[in-house]
Amino acid sequence: MDILNKLIARADEFPTLPTIYSTLSDVMSNPRSTAQDVANIIAEDQAAAAKVLKAANSPIYGFRGRISTISQAIIFIGFEEVRNLVIAMGIIDVFRNMKGNFPINPVDLWKHSIAVGIITRLLGKTLRITNLENYFLAGILHDIGKLLFLKFVPDEYAKSIEYAMEKNLPAREAENAVLGVNHIIAGEILAEKWKLPQSLKDAIRYHAVGKVDSPNNVLVGCVHIANTVASLLELGQAGDDIVPTPNLDAWKALNLPDNFWSKNYDTLLLEYDAAIGIFLLN
Repeated sequence: MDILNKLIARADEFPTLPTIYSTLSDVMSNPRSTAQDVANIIAEDQAAAAKVLKAANSPIYGFRGRISTISQAIIFIGFEEVRNLVIAMGIIDVFRNMKGNFPINPVDLWKHSIAVGIITRLLGKTLRITNLENYFLAGILHDIGKLLFLKFVPDEYAKSIEYAMEKNLPAREAENAVLGVNHIIAGEILAEKWKLPQSLKDAIRYHAVGKVDSPNNVLVGCVHIANTVASLLELGQAGDDIVPTPNLDAWKALNLPDNFWSKNYDTLLLEYDAAIGIFLLN
C-alpha cells in the first residue's frame, strides 16, 4: 500500500479538533451570544484560559497587563482571534505530545510554524488587512501535513528527510521522491477531515507557490513569504536545509515598505519569543 492510500485508510485515526472548537463555533454562530458566553466556555478549560490571557497580554497583541479576564480578551482581540488561539493551542498539544523516535523533533517543526504564523500576521497587519483572525493560524497550520507524516509514517518520513539533506532538496521534492506524496497533500487531507474554513485550506495547499485564484490570495502570499523568512532566519526546523525561493509575483504583490524587514526585525523576534513561551513552554 502506498503512503497516500495508507494515510487515507487510517483517516479515522487522525487527531480530531478539540471539542471546545466546535462548542465555541456553535456559540459564536448565534447572534445572541455575548463575550461572556464565549468566556464561560473557555474558562472551563483552565489551561486554555490561562494561555489565552497570556497571549492577549503578550507583545503579539500589545495589551500588556491590561487584560485580566477572558471576556476582556474577546472584546479587545475579537471572538475569532480568541477561538483561533484556542484551536492552535489544542492542535499543538496533540502533536507536541507524540511519543517515539522521530527524524525531527516535533517541537522544532512547531517553532518553524509558529514563526511563520507570527510573520504572516505581521505582514497582514502591515498591509492593513481588516480581518487578521486567520493570518496567525494559517501560518501555524501551513505545514500540518508534516506532523501527520511524523505520527503515521515516521520511518518512511525519516527517509525523506535524510534524502532531502543528502541531495540538498526542498522537503516537498524529497517527499515526492521517497513517499510518492508530499506534506501539502497530507495537510489537505487533514484540513478536509477537520472541515477547516477555505482560507486555511488555501494557505495549506498553496503556501509553496504563493498565490491562488481566490479571495484568499493575499493571505496565501503572506504565508508564502513568511515561510521563506522563517527559514532564512532559522527559526525552528522545516525538515530540510533549504531556504525556499520566494515567488516574485507574490513578493511584488505585497508591496512592502522600504526597509520593512530591518525595521520590524526586533518586533518579529519579540513576538516569536512570546509565542514560543505561550504555546510550547507551558
